[in-house]
Amino acid sequence: MDMTTTEMKAPAIYSSLLIFKLNHRLFINCLDGVTEEQAKERISGHSNSFIWIATHTTWARYNTVNLLGGAAENPFKGLFENFRAYDPNDTYPSLETIKEEWEKASSLLKEALHSVTEEHLAAEAPFKSPVGDYTIGGTIIFLAQHESYDIGQMGYLKKYLTKEAMKY
Repeated sequence: MDMTTTEMKAPAIYSSLLIFKLNHRLFINCLDGVTEEQAKERISGHSNSFIWIATHTTWARYNTVNLLGGAAENPFKGLFENFRAYDPNDTYPSLETIKEEWEKASSLLKEALHSVTEEHLAAEAPFKSPVGDYTIGGTIIFLAQHESYDIGQMGYLKKYLTKEAMKY
């Protein structure tokens, strides 16, 4: 996800790009060493599993692409809409599938961040984010923060499950 502000149509989004770029690497690092069996484990009856969080985070990255004006078909549509909680009856993809979809979503996100315009970022977002800036640009800032939060949970679970910390 390398690029400079001079290559972007909307330099105002550059700070978000830096966060998304770091998150890309941290997400991949969180996956390292976690087994399929560990990924399904819940540390309590009211917490999410590693695979749920990884799938949710990838689903959200696809949605971020679309909010930026990209055209991404979200392979996890239907799993998380309307704040849908963990359901033990749902089937989640393998870690390898998640990694592949994360890479696809990240490539699309890079393109979307590169091509989005200041006018698009200034438009009203389709939902109100908790940051108080209800533009698409403000919502992108919230989504970058929320993605960071999710990856932090993945890092915590990775440490719990594998006894190894996420690497930067």
